[in-house]
This record gives sequence, C-alpha cells and structure tokens, in this order.
Amino acid sequence: MRSSIRFTLFAAIAVLLFAPAIVAAPPTVPASLPYQGLLLDGLGAPRAGSVDLTVRVFDAVVGGALVYKQSFPAVSLADGVFSVQLGPVGEASDAPSNPLTTDLAIALGGDAGPTAPSRFLEVTVGSDGALTRTQILASAYALRATTAETANTATTAANATNVAGVAGLYMSEFFEHFNADGEAPPNFDASEGVADTDGDGLLNFVDSDNDGDTVSDQSELEVGSDINLVTPSITGTSPSTALFSSTGSVNVNGTFFQPPLSVVFGNQTPTPTSVTSTSFQVIVGPQPTGPASIQVTNANGQSDLLADAFTWVGSLPIPTFAHSVALNPVATLQGSLDARTGTNFVVYSGQKQYGVGNVTTGLLILPLASRGAGGQIATAFESSGRLNGLRCLASGTNCDVAVLADIDGDLTLEDETAIPIETETGTNAILNSATLDFDPSGRRVAGYQVSNGSTSTPMVAHDHSGDGDFDDTNEVVSAGSATSPGAIPSALAIDATGRVAYVRGAGAVLAAWDRNGDGDFEDTIGGNPELLTIAGVAPFCVGATFDSAGRLAVIYNAAGNMTLARDLNADGDFFDAGESTTLLPGAGNFCDIGWRSGQPLTVAYTSGSTIAVGMDKNDDGDFADGGESSSVPGASGVGLRLRLNGTTTAFLGYGGVIAAAPTN
Repeated sequence: MRSSIRFTLFAAIAVLLFAPAIVAAPPTVPASLPYQGLLLDGLGAPRAGSVDLTVRVFDAVVGGALVYKQSFPAVSLADGVFSVQLGPVGEASDAPSNPLTTDLAIALGGDAGPTAPSRFLEVTVGSDGALTRTQILASAYALRATTAETANTATTAANATNVAGVAGLYMSEFFEHFNADGEAPPNFDASEGVADTDGDGLLNFVDSDNDGDTVSDQSELEVGSDINLVTPSITGTSPSTALFSSTGSVNVNGTFFQPPLSVVFGNQTPTPTSVTSTSFQVIVGPQPTGPASIQVTNANGQSDLLADAFTWVGSLPIPTFAHSVALNPVATLQGSLDARTGTNFVVYSGQKQYGVGNVTTGLLILPLASRGAGGQIATAFESSGRLNGLRCLASGTNCDVAVLADIDGDLTLEDETAIPIETETGTNAILNSATLDFDPSGRRVAGYQVSNGSTSTPMVAHDHSGDGDFDDTNEVVSAGSATSPGAIPSALAIDATGRVAYVRGAGAVLAAWDRNGDGDFEDTIGGNPELLTIAGVAPFCVGATFDSAGRLAVIYNAAGNMTLARDLNADGDFFDAGESTTLLPGAGNFCDIGWRSGQPLTVAYTSGSTIAVGMDKNDDGDFADGGESSSVPGASGVGLRLRLNGTTTAFLGYGGVIAAAPTN
C-alpha cells in the first residue's frame, strides 16, 4: 500500500506585546488538527470504500517515544482521499506505551515552531504496516497559544497586564526610549532591531558593537560608519619613516582588513598585496617630506583614516656602530649574518659553527657539521624567527646538500630532519661559498658552490612552489660554469618579486640573474644573457642587493679599487654610463652592501684600519656627498658582513665582532 499524504501544520500567532497600534482581535484558535491524505492500491490506483485509520505521534522520525494516539474507524474514501480531525482528545493507552496523554496540545509540547520539540506523525491503515512518518511543521494556529490568556487580550502595549510582574506599559516605554546598550540610536530604530548581526548571542538593541569589529556603535555613528558593517582599523606601519626620494615596501598593520582593499597613502593610491585581516603591503614613494596619512577602505565601503601614520624624511643619519659582542671562536672567514627577528638577535656563521644571541647579553656558539675540512655552512632566520641552516652532510665520499629548519625551537640544528637539495658525487666533495636567505613569500633560497675535488660548480636552490622541498622543475639549477675548487666570495640577492641573483668572484665578477623569473639562468633578455660578467677582474670580496627601484647593485674590490656597479637603466648589464663607480682606490679586501624598504643603499667596506660605512642619500652612487659616510675605527674588517634587519637597526659582523647601530 502506498500513501501520498498532505497535511496542514501548526503555527504560533505572534502577538506583539508592545504593538504601537491597535490590531483586530485574533480568531478563536481551534483545538484540533485537520489531516488529509491519499491512499493508493498496489497498482497505484485510488482505493475505494472505507478504511480503519490509526494515527500516532512520536518524538523521533524512527523509533523514539510514542506521545499521542487516536483511532478513526470506517473512514470514507473519496477517490482514495480521506479527511480526519486530530484531537482535541486522544486515547489513554497503546501497549506497551502506557499511559499516554490524551491532550493533543500537551502531546505536541507547545507551538510547533522553531523552538518546539520535534514531532512526527505516523499513519496505520487497517492491518497494513505503518506508513513513513512525517514531521509536523507549522500551520495557521498554535494550540499552545490558547493558554497564553494574558497575551490574548494584549492588542496594545497598555493591555499587556504584566511581563514577569512588570507592567506592559513600562516594558513598552523601556523598549522605545531607553538605549539598552548605552549607545545611540534608540532600540526602536530599524538599524538596531532584534537581529544578531555579529552572531555573538546579543541582539543588536542590547549589543554595543553590532558588527563585532571592536569599534563601538556610538564611535562608528560619530564618524558616519555603518554600525552593522565591519570597519577596518589601522594601528601603524613598518617601517614608520622613509627617505622622501626613495621607493619601497611598507607593511600596514591593523585589524579587519577585507579584500579587495582600496588604499590612499599620502598622495598615492598604491595597490595592496599580501592582504590578511591584520596587515598588507604597499609600494610607495617618492613623496614630499613630512607626515603622510593613510586611509583604508574595505570592499563593503567602510574605511579608517590614520592621520600622520608615516613620515617622509629629508635625510637619514649614517649608522654609528657600537662594538658589542665578540664572536670568537666563530670563524672569521666570510660567512652569513642575519637579524630579521628583532633589533638585537643575530646569527653569524662560517665554517661548521654559528652564533645566536643578543648584542647586549652575549652569544651562544653552536656546531653544525659540514663535510670536509673546508666545508662551510650558512644560516638565516625565517620571517617568523625560526632558524634555518644550510650544510653538506657526508655520505661516503659524496656530499648531501640540505637545509635544516629548527622545528623544535631549541636553536640547535643538528637534531633536525634534513630537507634534501642535491647530492654531489666525487672525491672529497664539500660545500663552500654558502649563502642562505628567504624570498618575499618566505620560500627558501640557497646559493652555494660544491667542490668535488677537481672543480667547483655554482648552484642556486629556490623553493619556487613553496611546498617545502626542492624537487620541482628549476628548483635546483646551475648558476654558471664550473671553476677551480675552493672558497670564493659570493653573495645572494632577491628582488621584491622573488627573482634571484647570485654573484660570485671566480676569476671575474660574475652574476647569474634570473631576470624573467622562470627559475633558471639560461635566457637572453633584451640582448643580454642571464649569465653575465660584471667586471673582468678577480675580486677579493663581493656583495649584492636590489635597490628601491629593483635594480641590481653589486659592490666588489678588484685591482685595488672598491667599486659599486648598478644596472641603472635595467637593461641587464653594467656597462652603460654611470653604472660603475670607484668608491675608494686602494681599499681593503672585505665589503658588503644592503638595502631595505625606505632606505638608501648602504655599503660597508674595509679601508686601511677602519671600516667605511656609506648611505647613498641622493642616489648618485658615489657615497661622497655631505653626510653620506662615516667609519668604524680600529676595525680589521675580516669577514665583513652587513645586514639591515627591516626595522630600525643595521648589523655589522667583522673580525670576530658583532656591532649594531640604529638607522633612523
């Protein structure tokens, strides 16, 4: 037997206790429930004659407890259709469920609305099995409403006798005139109402922050914001100042940023990148000296303005380095220096050991094995502050080049699982000229040379895909021709888009520069190859960085001259007018160069018994103008490394010493 059943369900009459106008008296609520269905035989034809029906109400769609029963003998069928009226009184028993309530309203447990208990109706036809249960939903009346005697007469607020003992008139006056949340507008205003916009469990009219953006409704109203839409908030920038003539990246911090954002930064409208709910980055500058305000507008139209959030300055002081922490016994050969975790924490590494510490409290010296007597290591911090190391672990006579990440946060790397880069085969294969860094997306980049006893091959490993390994296409590539074995000066530079340049001094100043960002160094762009010679002389030192305009800048000392080479016209070579400048004839053998957003190029190099430090404030490439240079007296400069940590400090590693200086 099949049955197609349609039935009318219950609904509570919503009587507005505090209705501002008189409404018509509600109709008398019936005490029964009409129920209608269609019975078909096994062939799908309407049944004829009459049938005995039994209707049961359960509290679950399957199983559950029986809460009501009513029988209807000899119900006539009209083309298979039957009609019965459930209630108001049912049967007292239905073994084994005894006793049963006989009151339909009580059995349904109240209004059949969203807060009522679930009830399911089951029909049995004669001796046939029970049909599938159907949930009782809402209809035009609710039986439970007949018991709300006071509310039945509350056609106006004045007629509501009381609510929990408080006269209805008082409740009406409270709702209309008292700001329950302590904020305007009044509770009867449509912009407040009884919705819960932010889902915090507080209805808007008692919630002082409807949209949950931590800005009070009152404050948002005062500045014309919508109290029901999330409003962004700017808390500051990093850095907070920059040289007026420079162009660079600024990180804007705050809360409730929602892409796509529109940004006004001083007199510019840059496109934000790397947007999260609490930060985004913009490339800005040059701009006039003085303070600049920042305005951020979310896609929903809500905005925030932070006046004088950033300052463009006319000049920056040259760092004056204070001698701080002795690095010995860390090797003083040219190694790596990093300080991205704060203004004090530094890492300096060379051969098989590194130091982690604070320029005011000291240094922790730790080992990191790297195969062979001359095997080198490199270390660097991720932006989160986690330490990473590059080394070559012995595998027989082979060299397994790998990166280690300090997963457990104990600053030691020997106990970590290696992330393989490649295996170099050959007698006495070792790692030298090691460098390690991270691109703007936080992906590892390593530049190094592996010597197999007869030749030394320059390599660059870059986790382009960001999956944490170096197994994908063009993630480990040659950075030029093999040379004679041995450590040579080298430097790694990464531009704002993640393109890599690896500069080395192998009989000449050579560069592998991935100008098209495809991960290799095999292309020719605009007539210039990605593997190029910057100068045809063997250097004692090299340093490399990208400046504010994304141009590659290289410092080197060759033939007795400290030289700065910059690709000023971005054509991929260094042979045009003004692209090579001698900084100091007869200079020493150590040098480095650095840049960070909002700062000029900064160089450090040895000169006699001092280290010269320069900032190219007017971007002319000579560091010879007024206020562009200073020196660190009494310093040998051995193993010189310069690092600008992205905030307010420059670090200098040299001759077994770490020194730090403010840069703005």
